[in-house]
Amino acid sequence: MVTKIYSFDVFETCLVRVWAKPTDLFWELGEQLRQQKLTEISADSWQQMRIKAETAAREISKTGEVSVEQIYQQLARLLGWSTTQTEQAMHKEIALELASLRPVPAIQKRIQALQQANQRLIYMSDMYLSEETIKTFLKENNVWAAGSSLYVSSEIGVSKSNGKLFPHCLGQESVKASQLNHIGDNLHSDVKMAKKQGVKVEPISQTHLNRYEQLIANDDELPLRFRSLLAGASRLTRLQSQETSADKQVIWDTTASAIAPILFGFVHWCLVEAQKKGIQRLYFVARDGQILQKIAQVISQKWGYTIECCYLYGSRQAWHLPALLEIGEVELSWILDGIDSLSNFISIRSICDRVNISPEQIKDILSRYNFPAEKWDVNLQQHERELLRQIVTEKEVTKLIISTAAIYREKVIGYFCQEGLNDGVPFGFVDVGWSGNIQRSFSRLLGIAGLYPESGVCGFYFALGNPVKPFQKDRLLAYFYDVDKDYDFFFPCKYRCLFELFTAADHGSTKSYQQCGEQYIPVLRSPTNEKAINWGLYVLQRAAVEFAQQITTNLSEQECTTNFFLKATQILAKELILNPSFQEAQVFGSFVMSGDQTEHSFYQLAPIYSLADWCRLLLYSRHPHRDTWFPASVARGNPIVRTLLGTRKLNMILQIRRKLLERKHTDLTKQVSQPT
Repeated sequence: MVTKIYSFDVFETCLVRVWAKPTDLFWELGEQLRQQKLTEISADSWQQMRIKAETAAREISKTGEVSVEQIYQQLARLLGWSTTQTEQAMHKEIALELASLRPVPAIQKRIQALQQANQRLIYMSDMYLSEETIKTFLKENNVWAAGSSLYVSSEIGVSKSNGKLFPHCLGQESVKASQLNHIGDNLHSDVKMAKKQGVKVEPISQTHLNRYEQLIANDDELPLRFRSLLAGASRLTRLQSQETSADKQVIWDTTASAIAPILFGFVHWCLVEAQKKGIQRLYFVARDGQILQKIAQVISQKWGYTIECCYLYGSRQAWHLPALLEIGEVELSWILDGIDSLSNFISIRSICDRVNISPEQIKDILSRYNFPAEKWDVNLQQHERELLRQIVTEKEVTKLIISTAAIYREKVIGYFCQEGLNDGVPFGFVDVGWSGNIQRSFSRLLGIAGLYPESGVCGFYFALGNPVKPFQKDRLLAYFYDVDKDYDFFFPCKYRCLFELFTAADHGSTKSYQQCGEQYIPVLRSPTNEKAINWGLYVLQRAAVEFAQQITTNLSEQECTTNFFLKATQILAKELILNPSFQEAQVFGSFVMSGDQTEHSFYQLAPIYSLADWCRLLLYSRHPHRDTWFPASVARGNPIVRTLLGTRKLNMILQIRRKLLERKHTDLTKQVSQPT
């Protein structure tokens, strides 16, 4: 005796389309019909005509339910089609539906589990297509349970929407409402109307577009086909998740819908620009380059790029020092980076580590500046930091740093040669950003070794917030933002550590290189990046690669122009950075990272502000550290404080404070300039 039946809605429950919205498929159909000379109207006009034809067919139907044949009868009258033309167009729509459908993995797994448990399954659909057609869709996508029944509104004349399909199914299956367990996504048809009939309901919502996908799908500045398939690829990627942890599910979903499209657009631009410039090899520099290289490999495989994509171990620590021949302003800029802000941890040892010397080697000089051994590992005060420039430029210290640099230089050049930088193949350099300083050291090392290419090195960056003067013939190209150009996309540079989280790697940073026989290998700060791995790095990387697979399957390379992805990136980055959900702020903002090249101090990306932190911010515009993801800190904070001091309100307060300080400064200047 059957005690329970499981019923499944079909569309947006068992199956989803590659399109963001069901009606977007009509636009694609219109484009194909126009190309085949079945109609001369535009795809936009066809889309609207197709929607209106269905409405008209329902208005004259006695039951309110219609078949696809009845819809196309309306279209035939409007367009003057023959029977043959009508059938051709109708079958084209059905074929396009089949080609556009994908199974929802979680529902597919659920159906298979119920089958194995010998449970009775049925399907319900409010749809104009026939039972035979929909059954074919289900079978083709492996979500049909053998021996099941399918109930379709267009053939029965009643629907879930009006609540009458549920009693019909109960009668056909000879079960009570309490014995039917319905799974569906539509709040009205699958939830409210089912409950009204006494049916147990399992609502699902993961097939609906999330806020990122809706922003893309609804943006009229993007071509419909591009925006629909982009949002659709994010949803399809999101639905592939197999994560069981709530935090890792947040990582997967956010990557699928926001992070992956941003990274994909950047990597695709790198390949496009490299190909234009005749570059045959791209070096994706560690650690940012790990996920970027993986995305590049998918794009190259699916879209036929022949550019070799290589991973190059490197870092500020590994390249700046060996490239040093003297200590001028350029060298001091990275040796003393961050000393101006007390929110950055700076100690004697951390500065020494940047140039691979120890405090013990210069202890006499440090003693002269009142830095005994007990002070070497503590965070320095501002007046102490001001002495560091004098210490580094002491003749004895300068000589030690330069001689140390020479020791490391031979090995890094050996590693470069091993990785093909001396074989004459035109190459480029890929990094996330933000100044190009690391490329300058890279090129200087090539110059010292006689390997610097005649045309210079072309560096590809996501953004350049404060680019250094390029080395000789080098070029620094920015994808999203370049401070030297008139772009209004500065905000990612302000939150650069968030982007560095997106491109984290599963290994520690490169400190230097060592020779083992004839091979040069990188010396890593740690063999594995346990913090990132435990947080969910592999989840982020898998989701980004899955998105690359989805988008390159459903869109052609010609359709994915740089301008389209730049627009999408602006939309997604702005939403994620400035308006994170509580879950996103909690999961991404609690990630612990270091902005210091020697990793002497670590901090949460979006710390929860204490009362003292709020006071320092309001009085002195000082955050806990320079790379704070402030909107996420607000989202994570006390709800009362979040309401009183949201991001917008706080920015207004800080702006008023700045104006008052500027006015005070102006008044003081006037007073000083007045004759007495």
